[in-house]
Amino acid sequence: MKLVINDQIHVSEIRASDKAACVEHFREKEIYDRTLRIPYPYTEKDFDDFMAMVEKRRQEQGDSFGWAVRDAGEHLIGGLGFDGLVKSHRAEIGYWLAKPYWGKGIMTAVVRAACRFAFDQYGLIKISACVFAGNTASARVLEKCGFEQEGYLRKHYLKDGRYLDGWLYALLK
Repeated sequence: MKLVINDQIHVSEIRASDKAACVEHFREKEIYDRTLRIPYPYTEKDFDDFMAMVEKRRQEQGDSFGWAVRDAGEHLIGGLGFDGLVKSHRAEIGYWLAKPYWGKGIMTAVVRAACRFAFDQYGLIKISACVFAGNTASARVLEKCGFEQEGYLRKHYLKDGRYLDGWLYALLK
């Protein structure tokens, strides 16, 4: 799959050759602080394990449901994925972006296009997203894409031995 966002950004399959970029970008602890499933410190083994999971899902389900966000030079600058796409009317989107690209509207454009694609390609009716309470930048991305806050999840996540609250957002087709 290749999803063109604009002349500078597109989304495509994640590749084994993205390992160095992932390890480099995930050195930023702020990415770890804002996500649930990305380990810190991130290692080459973490990437290898992730790629094995992507390949397993591709074989079992025919699609990886996880993609790389790339710049015009084909460099990985972020990622996004959907959870729960198989045989369902709904899925959850998750995403991250390398810190040098924050605040430029990139992820808003990517999430908007990815949701349109998922509605059309997979027949979804609802896409949800959860963000840690206080992650106003991510919440703003969702709001700009038409997501509405549906709930407040008290002590919903356990991260680093702490219970964290979250905001639940959803977008209907």
